[in-house]
Amino acid sequence: MFKVNLFVLLLVVGMSFQNVYAEDDTGSALQKTQDCLRNQNCDAAKTDAGKAANQKALAAVGGNAENMQELYNISADIMPLLLQQADGDPAKMQAIMLKAQTDPEGFLNSLSPEIQAMITKTASDVEKRQASGQKP
Repeated sequence: MFKVNLFVLLLVVGMSFQNVYAEDDTGSALQKTQDCLRNQNCDAAKTDAGKAANQKALAAVGGNAENMQELYNISADIMPLLLQQADGDPAKMQAIMLKAQTDPEGFLNSLSPEIQAMITKTASDVEKRQASGQKP
């Protein structure tokens, strides 16, 4: 199912940036990490890992920059949930995301209906674009 594959990619993208601001206070670190994901203008986005995550995200959406940005936006929206589930511990956040990669449906089902809808819409947009042979 493409939705699940797209969701796994979301986790990979989020994981690439999750520890960016771990040393800062929790609220500020969360906001900076979300801004980094949404804007791609932070130092982490310029690292080899950040560039690799960006290429994986772009490839997963068939080269469409708009859908790729939506992946980053959804990843940023998931970050507060991860922070809450991990009690602010970056190591626990990473463990949650690793577990989610082995059970993406379970993690997807644990997300709010709004985030699930965003993931479904993005996956649907990508599938429609690929089915029509539309270029990015």
